[in-house]
Amino acid sequence: MAGALAGLKVLDCTHVIAGAYCSMVLADLGADVVKIEPPAGESTRGMRGAGGGFRAFDYVNRNKRTVALDLSTERGADVVRKLALTADVFVENYRPGSMDRMGLGYARLAAINPRLVYCSVSGFGLDGPYRERGGFDLVTQAMSGIMSFVGEAGSDKPCSTAVPISDLNAGVFGAVGVLAALQSRHATGKGQHVETSLLESALAYTIWETGMFLSTGEVAERNGARHRLAAPYEPLKTADGHIVVGVNSQRLWKRFCEALGDPDLCEDADFNSPGARMNNRDALQARIEAVLARDTTAEWLPRFEAVGVPAGPLNTIAQAWDDPQIKARGLLGEAGGRRFVKTPIKLHDTPVELVRGPGEVGEHTREVLAEAGYSATEIEGLVAAGVAATQRKEVAQ
Repeated sequence: MAGALAGLKVLDCTHVIAGAYCSMVLADLGADVVKIEPPAGESTRGMRGAGGGFRAFDYVNRNKRTVALDLSTERGADVVRKLALTADVFVENYRPGSMDRMGLGYARLAAINPRLVYCSVSGFGLDGPYRERGGFDLVTQAMSGIMSFVGEAGSDKPCSTAVPISDLNAGVFGAVGVLAALQSRHATGKGQHVETSLLESALAYTIWETGMFLSTGEVAERNGARHRLAAPYEPLKTADGHIVVGVNSQRLWKRFCEALGDPDLCEDADFNSPGARMNNRDALQARIEAVLARDTTAEWLPRFEAVGVPAGPLNTIAQAWDDPQIKARGLLGEAGGRRFVKTPIKLHDTPVELVRGPGEVGEHTREVLAEAGYSATEIEGLVAAGVAATQRKEVAQ
């Protein structure tokens, strides 16, 4: 790879989403990431969609080489320690204490490689009363408060964001922490322990809800797709679907009314200030939708664009990927015969590249161990002992 992180060696001892996403971001940016998983394969290899055409593992493990090792054995852990001697980064997302018990914790690896940046992603963090609990995205969405204010206004039914934001945010924050630690190492010559958690990563994204609570004591409630601080700033019905508009200032309000062709609306005392619009939101929505119902979403969009009002269609995922702007930005990439969402970071001199699809179990075991100095005889001995595994055909589940 010739990306911005070319030459950076990363050991990935992760499973499921958060840690794997962290190392995949680093891989997309050009790092040489070696994924270490059990000889039976990592658990998400068995998570498949209906018909088996979708495999969860693939979408957080592209651009990596795969090595299969049994870390529950001393010989397997010793292989990882040898790989860590020349690694720059180590990423893991097991329960706190798990890596220490295998002899692969930060203290042990830093002792043999002081320059190592060691990243731990966990459910709840390395300290505190919940440190030993297993963390899942849905659990931390609930505990962070997010599920209490996502969903339709007035509903008492818990609702998640659908997208696993606790997992993915933790992965991104982990990658940012790694890059910061590498910059620090550039100045000091010493690595360090980086950590983040699903719970904290979920809470970090509650910027408005936490901000309101800390400022006023107000506890956020479900508000549907409406913005908490501005109106109209929400999906609105048109003749054939919905359009989403963002009107967060008096200037945009006047332009919005101009595009609607309803000058009386602009001066109506019930709606002619931000506070009035928030206080009379239901009536405002009904008034606007009565006008929008006259034409289609496609007809309204250029009218709002002409006066500078932010607006967009409410797309399905299929429609989103067919959007000309998304196509123009080149966010979709291909590797290993399938397509993926690329990491959305534009580095113009060292762009993100997809050069390798997700590897099969143990696909690169021999290659990586040979690079670490193991002879062919030693590698075969590890395989024969069940400590290491090489590529095998997967059986559809």
